[in-house]
Amino acid sequence: MIADLHNHMLFGVDDGAKTEEEMYRLIDASFADGVRQLCFTPHYHPGYFGEHQKQIASAFELAKQYAAEHHPELALSLGNELRYERSCIEWLEQGRCQTLNGTQYLLVDFLYPEPAENILDAMLRILNSGYTPVLAHVERYEKFHRDLREVDRLKAWGVILQVDAQSPLGGLGRGSKVRSRRLLEAGAVDFIASDAHDLTSRPPQLRPCYDFVARKYGEDYAQHLFWEEPLRILHSNE
Repeated sequence: MIADLHNHMLFGVDDGAKTEEEMYRLIDASFADGVRQLCFTPHYHPGYFGEHQKQIASAFELAKQYAAEHHPELALSLGNELRYERSCIEWLEQGRCQTLNGTQYLLVDFLYPEPAENILDAMLRILNSGYTPVLAHVERYEKFHRDLREVDRLKAWGVILQVDAQSPLGGLGRGSKVRSRRLLEAGAVDFIASDAHDLTSRPPQLRPCYDFVARKYGEDYAQHLFWEEPLRILHSNE
């Protein structure tokens, strides 16, 4: 079984699924891939995507109804992928942005040219506010990967590092492939997620990456990255 804690399958709320039907097909594809725990994480930043909490809630209700009818074994939950800026802690406290399934874990991303020192400072601010940051697609931030010192610091602080499933297989470019494999070899990755946006260029395909990790690094590591650690995060408040 697989858990997916980062995707953009809810329709009409960000740059992911555009229609209700596309959302349903993404859910179907995810279930067929072996996903049994699915946490939707639409982007949140009022400057980029506006205030769309009502649209998110409405799409989530439709997704739950569809899953209950067609995939009753699929458990759904909700969070956001927060585009970081200094005022974002206020958004959380105001209930405008959501953590992963109501836990203390916060999925957060940055624009890719962001300097490493800015990301480190942001991680400390989030930690000091009582949340545990989950750094989305860590392999994309080139300035983190001249060596692994910054990554080691994040790990020592308790930051969770997420990698996109397409990256180790080369689907997001050579740089992301090299960096993600280096992180996997170092044992620095906490979990892998689909970051699915659509059915073609960014599909909800986790199984090929699971098989790659199991073959190259071992079945136990694959189980940890795709099921055990995501499940622990999702249910950490229970």
